[in-house]
This record gives sequence, structure tokens and C-alpha cells, in this order.
Amino acid sequence: MFDKILLPVDPTKRLKPAREYAIALSEKLEVPLVAAFIANPKKAGTVTASLDTRDGFAALGKRQLDQIIASSKSLDIKPIIMNGKRHKVLAKMVDDGIADTLILGPFRSYWSRWFTGSEVERILEYESSHAFVVRNPHPLPGPGSPALVAVDGTNFSDRSIDCIESFAKKFGCDIELLYLGKNRIDTGFMDSTVVSLRERLGENYHITSTIIPHTFFKSRRAITNSVVDSEGARIVVLPVMNHLVSEFLLHQVVLDASVPVCVLR
Repeated sequence: MFDKILLPVDPTKRLKPAREYAIALSEKLEVPLVAAFIANPKKAGTVTASLDTRDGFAALGKRQLDQIIASSKSLDIKPIIMNGKRHKVLAKMVDDGIADTLILGPFRSYWSRWFTGSEVERILEYESSHAFVVRNPHPLPGPGSPALVAVDGTNFSDRSIDCIESFAKKFGCDIELLYLGKNRIDTGFMDSTVVSLRERLGENYHITSTIIPHTFFKSRRAITNSVVDSEGARIVVLPVMNHLVSEFLLHQVVLDASVPVCVLR
């Protein structure tokens, strides 16, 4: 879990927060970092362009990779340049064992998402890896602030609890479980999950839960951001397994959370 980190870069986008987050994460966890520039000639409009134009676009990507490598003296960052559709290339890189964790920035502006869709969501749809979505500068999770684990399903499998436990240990942070599902449902599963995590993590970790069902007037996104502010959480964690997180929750939080989002698989 978080053993090999992959940062997709794009010289035409503002990905500095994601880049800084990837470097900080790699340094903290002491794991390798790969920075990949993936050129799509069709999308860039260079498939029929001159060779000089295509080479210039590749050179622009290489220049950004060089800047990333130069920005961190303590890391041995491996640069990779590839061609193809970004989400498909990244999926193959994960399948080939190059990485098990992606660090994604905003490849689309807020307004362009309405017309072209979210590139981040497209990548996540193809991926089997963990992923951090970082849109603005933010510190890593750590002691003194909880990781907010948001769910709207009821099936906390052993796998999901294992991942939450591992996340807490890697970052030394407390865990706040947030249920955003239906109003009329037995929420005893939340109490049992809290008990399980407390037994696993011990007294050095503070494990709590909050239940705030979403309504027509208050979305999952609005509730999540409100709890993030009130609890001082540095990250929202979405354990996307066994229908624990719905597509609605994933969509709303990945696109509009006020802090970075970690998708666990």
C-alpha cells in the first residue's frame, strides 16, 4: 500500500500542488517516485503536424520532468515519457507493476469539466490502484488532525478495515468515520467498525464516528466539506470497495472536496 508512487505530469496544466504532494509523500514513506509525461498526439493536435512540432511538444514534457527532478535533491525520481491516451497508459503502467499509487492533479478547469468531463474521474474509472487527488497546496495527513473516512454504504469488509488501519499507521493520524447514506437504516455497523479499529490501532489512536445522512437540500459534498472544516481534517479517504462508496459520493468528493482525497482500492 503506497509502495510505488506515480505522478502524471502535463506541461499545459497547473499541477504544482500535486507535484509537491507526491514528493512529500515519497519522502515521508521512503518509497520510489515515478514522474510520467504522457503525450497524446491526437488530443494535442500534433498527429498530422510536422515532426518538429511533435518533437517540440515532447521536449516541453521532458523539460517539466527535468524541473521536477531538480526540485527535490533527496529523491531519485524516475522520469518516463510515453504516448497514448492518459487514462489507458496509466492503467497499463499500474498493471505492469510500475506503481500502486497515483497522485493526480486537476487536468481540467472547473468550467471545462462541464463540457469535456473530468480527466481525473476517467483515470479513476480505469484504475485498480490507490490514488490521491490534490487540487490545492495542503500538508500531508499526520498527528493532530484526523483522516475523514467518508462512506454511504454499509459493508465495512475486512479489506476496507485493513486499508483504513494501514492508512492510520502510515501517517500516524486519527480516524473519523463519516456516514452519509440513508436516514432510515441501522447504523450499528458504524459502532462495530469503530470498535474494530480501536482494537487494531490501540490507545494511541483516536477513532470516532459521525452520522449525517444526506438530503435533497444538503449534498454529500457539502456535508463532507463541513465536517472537514469542523474536525480540521487534512484529507478525505474514500474506501472504494464492496459498495462502501457510491458513484455519487465518489463523484462529488473527488471533484469538489476542500482538501486532498485518497481513494483506497
